[in-house]
Amino acid sequence: MPFTKVDDKGRVVLPSELRSKLDISPGDEFIVDELGPDALVLKKVDLRAMIEDIIEKAKNVDLDQLEAEIEEEANRLARQKYKVLD
Repeated sequence: MPFTKVDDKGRVVLPSELRSKLDISPGDEFIVDELGPDALVLKKVDLRAMIEDIIEKAKNVDLDQLEAEIEEEANRLARQKYKVLD
C-alpha cells in the first residue's frame, strides 16, 4: 500500500498507480467525506454531467402542478400546526 503526505496547503498526491487504475486525470472532481475516525472517502464525480441531468429533469416539471402540491402541503402543515379539523 503506497504512502502519501498532506502538504502545507492541504493537498494530497494520489500515487500514480491509483490514478492510472482509477482513470483519474488533472481537473477531476471528488466528493470528500469523513467515514469515521481517521478515515476519509473520495468519490469521483462528474459535476457537469450531474448538473446537465438536473437541468434536463427540471425541464419536465409541471410548474402549475408543483405550485398546487406546495400549496396543498402548506395548508396541511398549517392545519396540523394550528390543530384545525377538516
